[in-house]
Amino acid sequence: MRQREIFYQYPHALQLLYFISICIGCLLISSNLASLAVILIGGMDSLTTTASLLFIQGFSSIGSFLIPALWLAWMKKAGDADFLHIRRPAKTIPLLGGLVFLLLSSPLISALQEWGKTWKLSPGIDAFFKETTLQSEAILDQLLHVDSWFTFLMSFFVIAIIAGICEEFLFRGGLQNLLGEWFKSSHAAIWVTAIVFSAVHMDLAGFLPRCLLGGILGYAYLYSGSIWVPAILHIVNNGFSCLIEFCYHKGYSKLDPDVLSQSLGLEWTLVSIAGLVFFSIFIFRYQKLKDSIRKD
Repeated sequence: MRQREIFYQYPHALQLLYFISICIGCLLISSNLASLAVILIGGMDSLTTTASLLFIQGFSSIGSFLIPALWLAWMKKAGDADFLHIRRPAKTIPLLGGLVFLLLSSPLISALQEWGKTWKLSPGIDAFFKETTLQSEAILDQLLHVDSWFTFLMSFFVIAIIAGICEEFLFRGGLQNLLGEWFKSSHAAIWVTAIVFSAVHMDLAGFLPRCLLGGILGYAYLYSGSIWVPAILHIVNNGFSCLIEFCYHKGYSKLDPDVLSQSLGLEWTLVSIAGLVFFSIFIFRYQKLKDSIRKD
């Protein structure tokens, strides 16, 4: 019997181990292949150009995130024909609800970001995270602080659209589903996935904000039943940040992204928390009412 036909019957820990192994393998292969292609075409000096960085970023996202998720869906097909929930369309109400959550969480995310900057671990760990953060910011600045709309649109396509779709396929579609089957708890699966999602970005100051974002995307996936809802929300979140950065750099807007990301103070943070709590209760009651109507 072929392995794919019985993969869904494997112990959950073994399925997860297979998945992690495929992810690591695809990450190493895709990143090295992308860099090698750039070197062969343009030489070593071309590795730092904007076009090369876009190619490496996009190719690596597809290879590292999308391919492992599609592999998992293919392996799980005997047990679930639509494991990632690709076939289910994104409906308007879940999308609007997710956008409201993103908006309400904005002051809290800024406060968590400010708090994260004050974290102090061991000198070696602090230096490591500082270096990775500076490298990521330098690459992002190069991709967004460009002189033409064409180059910006290419950056937007890679940073917002490709990254948003590929990361959601892997984390929400793949990891969250696997953990949900293992834990028998959707809530535990959502938050463990959110922690992993945040950790792989290697940004200590942004760890808690990304955990919160991962939680919002996880619940959007859970209650919508479609991978396209968190994917679109992810695209909107990344795309808005990209557009703000580019417009400020070009002088089209006076809205400074650094000022926008700063905490608005304790009052707005409390308002954000209260808004998230009350809107969560509203969504929960709405879902319960919707389920009861279906049963009747």
